[in-house]
Amino acid sequence: MRIEIQQKKFNFIQKKYNVKINGQLKYQAKSKLLTFYPKIGIYNLENKELLSVEKKSENIIGLNYSLKFNENSYVDIYTDSRISFSIRNSKGTVHFYEQKNNAIGIFLAEKQMGLIDKNKKVSFGADLYSIDLEKGIVDEIIIIGFVLAYDCQYNNDKSAFLNYDWGNVDIKPVKEIDPNWRANK
Repeated sequence: MRIEIQQKKFNFIQKKYNVKINGQLKYQAKSKLLTFYPKIGIYNLENKELLSVEKKSENIIGLNYSLKFNENSYVDIYTDSRISFSIRNSKGTVHFYEQKNNAIGIFLAEKQMGLIDKNKKVSFGADLYSIDLEKGIVDEIIIIGFVLAYDCQYNNDKSAFLNYDWGNVDIKPVKEIDPNWRANK
């Protein structure tokens, strides 16, 4: 499965994103206005909110967000280290490990199940994330929620006309990705 999350340009007041699954527009996301901590809603094409990505107020350092489906159903994103994050759900713990050059490996039970790649050239604050993901292992909207939280926390440069984001060029990843990994179609 291929997921593309494209942030719209000129997002000075409100961040907006288009989310395509295998080339077809499936979701739209936008930041919620007048909130103290960052919140982003993910909506289907009928404008029904499916997920709310909300920064936790008790731990503002790091990538500590809640992905809320409704008032009683949510999963949390935890910061495990400066370059690794996790989400615990019914399938187990999904781990996200930053790699060199704007890549993030996605693992479940020590098995690579996905790869997130972010564009290096960014104009007018328009980030682009490409995600290759094994279909049916983890709900796609959880991965989308993680990427939006990550973008909100670490790539919040909306004032730049043009910049280059080289990513983590000198880190040693907690867990290395398989360079030959490909998602099953």
